[in-house]
Amino acid sequence: MAENAYYTLLTSLPHIDSLFNSKITPISRIQLDRRLAMLSTADRETLVKVEQLVHWSHLGEEVKEEYLINLAERLMQELGSPDLKELVNWRLDMRTIAAALRRKANGIQAPTTARWSYGSRYAYIRRNWSHPTLGLQNAFPWIPVAVECLNKKDYLTLEKTVMEAVWNKLNELGARHRFDFEAVVIYLLRWNLVARWTSYNGDEAVLRFNDLTRQALGEFAHQLPGSPD
Repeated sequence: MAENAYYTLLTSLPHIDSLFNSKITPISRIQLDRRLAMLSTADRETLVKVEQLVHWSHLGEEVKEEYLINLAERLMQELGSPDLKELVNWRLDMRTIAAALRRKANGIQAPTTARWSYGSRYAYIRRNWSHPTLGLQNAFPWIPVAVECLNKKDYLTLEKTVMEAVWNKLNELGARHRFDFEAVVIYLLRWNLVARWTSYNGDEAVLRFNDLTRQALGEFAHQLPGSPD
């Protein structure tokens, strides 16, 4: 897709200024999808795959872990953008970390299988399961706050902490991209965060975090010592 086409698309989209101060999304999903139809077929297909991996709840609760692993591996081979590869890997690592912290908070030991999740850190996490922050607090500074929230069962603050970390990562990458495909992906992922936040309440935070944990581990959850049948 020509650069001027990305410019036309992105300048047609309303600015997303804030996450937690937003009351509604700046544009409806129907309207957003209509604008995204300006993309080439190849770009639209890539955008769908990135969104599926970053927001896997769109795939439904019955999604299999092996399917997600294979989807991630295929996408990594297809993506030509180093920044998008960085973003997807980072986001998948966050999902795996959140799942691991949740299991640790319930007193469950490390998984015994070699390939228990996806991302680039799952093997490291398994080796460092006994560490309070999985040994990843420098790479993911939000982890100590997440651990504290889990100990207090403060799931709303936990979700806000994770969402803020994602928002900041998107802002970091957004500073490198203005009118290209990466900028389109970043816009969509920002929109998803705002949509999630504006539909939120405290009770839903508990349910959502438990759902995300279950989906993150998928069929591998039953391979963890102490997991319910």
